[in-house]
Formats: sequence, structure tokens, C-alpha cells
Amino acid sequence: MKKVLIIAGILILLIGAVYGYVYYKASKVPTNNAQAMLKAALPHDKKIVVFFGDSLTHATVSFDYVGYLDNDPDLQNYVFVNEGINSRLVYNLLQVVDSVIALKPQYVFVWIGTNDLKGSLNDKEYQRYNDLWNLPQKPTKEWFEQNYRQLVSILKTKTNAKIVLISLPPLGENIDSLPFKLSMDYSAIIRDIAKKEKLGYIGLNEILTRDLIREGKRDIAPYTTGLWFMYSAILQHYLFGRDWDAISDSRGLTYMTDNIHINGKAGRILAAAIKEILVSYNK
Repeated sequence: MKKVLIIAGILILLIGAVYGYVYYKASKVPTNNAQAMLKAALPHDKKIVVFFGDSLTHATVSFDYVGYLDNDPDLQNYVFVNEGINSRLVYNLLQVVDSVIALKPQYVFVWIGTNDLKGSLNDKEYQRYNDLWNLPQKPTKEWFEQNYRQLVSILKTKTNAKIVLISLPPLGENIDSLPFKLSMDYSAIIRDIAKKEKLGYIGLNEILTRDLIREGKRDIAPYTTGLWFMYSAILQHYLFGRDWDAISDSRGLTYMTDNIHINGKAGRILAAAIKEILVSYNK
């Protein structure tokens, strides 16, 4: 009996250690976040580029497109700021936009909205975000648009930055599913705001959904509420060293790892579009 208890204790400690390690890796705040960069001595001869968003930018559970750009030898005259935090909605960006403004960036790329969409799907999704952020209301498409327009207005008024909006990745790859179609609807809102406000725009949703519709993905599992599909991808990445592309491939996915976050294939498409904008503005 004593031996069984010892073994059980060791297993509990081991599981706790694994959980702690994975949680730390998945939630660690980017070292080049806005607050940290405000305290740093930034070079005066480089342009500041802020990437403002959620876990897709935070990139501990998704392909690190900001790090990918930072390692590009053609982009060494930029300072890249990763102001992305897991699970954010547009509402959350409004709470921290002053940090972005204080950096006096030359460019701000905004990529946000997946969690607004997810939070609008059902009460379970909403409750998760409300527990995290104590939201003033249940997310809706209208609230998303209202907050997004307010964010853009603040950035336009209080910075001299070139602002670029990025449409959402698909929510799941089943082209007949409601979440997939809603990601197109929310992206259309972003596109319309960019057009009306005469801002830069990267139609990532349009690129990825076009390819997925061409592939005709109807027999693949759609996005559903529940976190195991995401958590299992994170465990594979941090415990077994599998890269995001390998996880996607094993699940029959083209661009997504867990129906929420992007793999390297999608990330490199986005990075190429961002690079093109940065280079074209400086010709």
C-alpha cells in the first residue's frame, strides 16, 4: 500500500510539473511587448512596427510570424513589437492601446477578432471569456464592429502610424460549417472598415478560405466548442517538439493546427504580405 501511495505521489508530481511547464511556455508574455519596449533604449535609426492582437500574434500556441519577420535579413531596419496576448477580444485592445500610442510607431498591424467571434457562438464560449476578462456584455457581431471602429479611430487620431488591418483566419476548415462562414463575415467587417478609413489591408481570410473552398473540405471535423483539440496541439508542440506544420498534417488540416491557430504555411503567407507592405512603403 505504501509503495502504491509513493508511486501515485510521484505521478501527481510529474503531471503537475508537466502542466506547469506547458502552461508557462504557452502563456509567457512576449519579451518585446509594448510595455517592455517602452522601458528599453530603442535605436533611433530604426522604424517601430507594432503587431497588435491576440494569441495569433502572441504566438506561443501558434506560428510565430513576428519572430519570423524579425529574423528576415531584409527587415533589420525595423524594431518589431509583439503586443499580442492570448484570448484577447477587441475590447481588450482598447484597454491597452495607450501603450501602443506611447511607442510612437511608424506602423501598426491589427489582427484581432477570432475571440470576439468565438465568444458570440454560445453561452459556454461567452462564459470562458467573461471569466477571463469580466466583459461588459456578451460578444456580438455588432459589438465587435463598434469596438473595432473605436480602436481604429483612436489609432488614427493619436498616432502618425501607417495602420494595416488583417482579416481573420478561418475558424476551422470545414467550409460548410457556421464558424467557417462567420469568420468570413467578421473579416468582411474588417475589410469594410479598412476601405472606409483608407487603411492598409491584408485579406488573409480571403486567401486561406479561397484555397480551402477550392480543396472542397467538407468531410473534415468543423470547429466545435471545447479546448482539448487546442490543448493536445500545445502538448504535442512543447512536450514532443512537433512543429505546427507537422501537427496540422497529422490532423488533415491545411492552414490551422487546432481549428483556431495557424501553422507555418499560413504564417509565412501572412509574413510575406506584411513584408511586401513594409518594403513598398519605403521605396
